[in-house]
Amino acid sequence: MVEITAGRGNPDLKIMDHIPKLGWSNGEEDTPIGAMLGCYMVGWRHGLLQEVAKARAVGVNSIVLFPKVYEALKNPTGDEAYNNNGLVARTIRLLKDKYPDLIIYIDVALDPYSSDGQDGIVREDAM
Repeated sequence: MVEITAGRGNPDLKIMDHIPKLGWSNGEEDTPIGAMLGCYMVGWRHGLLQEVAKARAVGVNSIVLFPKVYEALKNPTGDEAYNNNGLVARTIRLLKDKYPDLIIYIDVALDPYSSDGQDGIVREDAM
């Protein structure tokens, strides 16, 4: 949302109007995203916590998370999405333990967990 301040020609963008979108993985280290120069898949403990701390330091208390799970954990039905000890559940617990008031939005499509890359479960008769 952009709030236009009366009497000025430029929009007054407030820092609270920006929510960081963070890709993160099971890895401990940040990994460059080849197709996105200067962008990284942050590690689930250190890099992610650092990025959230930076956002909170400037008044942003919401984040959007996009998971990247190991290929070996993917299958046709995206079972890793429901794993209580998987990347998403562990990460949310980690963030909520450190920042109980943090607002977390997360991508709920199955494509990060699906071995065929689909957002849903593919069957012979339907998707």
